[in-house]
Amino acid sequence: MRKRGFTLLETLLALMVFSMAVVALVEAVHQLGGTTLLMRREAEVQERMRSLLIEHTRLPDAPPQAEFKEGDVTYTVKRVPLELKNREGILLYEMFEVRVIAEWLEGRVMQQASAETWVYPSLFRPPGT
Repeated sequence: MRKRGFTLLETLLALMVFSMAVVALVEAVHQLGGTTLLMRREAEVQERMRSLLIEHTRLPDAPPQAEFKEGDVTYTVKRVPLELKNREGILLYEMFEVRVIAEWLEGRVMQQASAETWVYPSLFRPPGT
């Protein structure tokens, strides 16, 4: 008469399936953590670029180019005059394009992000100057 119960082969097979499921779960959690860190890093870079963009649009006499190094991220701010004309064809003076470029190394891959806007510095000058 045969006893009811699990054989060694059945137990090892069940243990192997369980182990594969645990390894897959650990890998998924690891990838999720890496993705979260990457997204947090990109959000920090985007926020700093936005801050630099606002700062350099509010300066009436900002330099044409500035570079900032914060940790391993290099921010370059460029201010380029725009040649825009109104509907009558008259050139609009003192209009600038302000662009912030961020560069950093993520793993072994160089990452780059940029943000830009146009600015009319006369809007931010105190009256009477």
